[in-house]
Amino acid sequence: PVYMELVGQAVGFQDVEIRARVEGFLETVAFTEGSLVRKGQLLYKIDPKPLQAALASAKANLATMQARLEKAVNDVQRLTPLAAQQAVSLQELGNATAQRDAAAAQVDAGKAAVEKAEFDLSYTTITAPLDGLIGTTKVKAGNLVGRGESTLLVTISQIDPILFRAGIAEAEYLKVARRFMQERAQGAVQGEKTPIQLILADGTVHPHEGRLDAIERNVDTLTGTIALQIKFDNTERIVRPGQYGRV
Repeated sequence: PVYMELVGQAVGFQDVEIRARVEGFLETVAFTEGSLVRKGQLLYKIDPKPLQAALASAKANLATMQARLEKAVNDVQRLTPLAAQQAVSLQELGNATAQRDAAAAQVDAGKAAVEKAEFDLSYTTITAPLDGLIGTTKVKAGNLVGRGESTLLVTISQIDPILFRAGIAEAEYLKVARRFMQERAQGAVQGEKTPIQLILADGTVHPHEGRLDAIERNVDTLTGTIALQIKFDNTERIVRPGQYGRV
């Protein structure tokens, strides 16, 4: 058996920064800070009225472009037989064809503008991308967000399971690495890995045993250590990101 004790810090299994993707005044903060949220739950609402107006304008411009395209197509259809009969010049037909192609390109650009406006409007409603523990909001209702940057609003952490990261000296790492590789080679047969205990700051033992999840690729040249990542079940949600402990 390999026995050692390492000091480290818990981090979320997945930490997601929630940012404002469009500019506007924050209307609503719809969650309780420091609580658990569910995927799809409403978190923030940005004033949608300016973007609704932008979408309406984009749709109106598209309708105008489509009307121009329809006229250009009709002109080409009308002039084609006349050009064959030499009733109009080929140059006049060529001009009409060019206008039709330009109008078609404008319609494509108008459709793209409408699609972008629809996306921007959808970004005014911000929901949770995953189940997790949400932090305190960085921005309160009434503030302008998204001007010149994607304003950080809050961070959500998935804490079940939770990760624990600790640094290990190179000599100790060699012991762990050999054990880790051995378990990987025999995992299909044994089906189990060496259990790891987490001792919390108050001296109590976390109720769930952990398993070595990953070993960092390189040695930290400043500390001479290698980071280990250990995964623990956290169904009681006792351990939170940033907590210190020992394994």
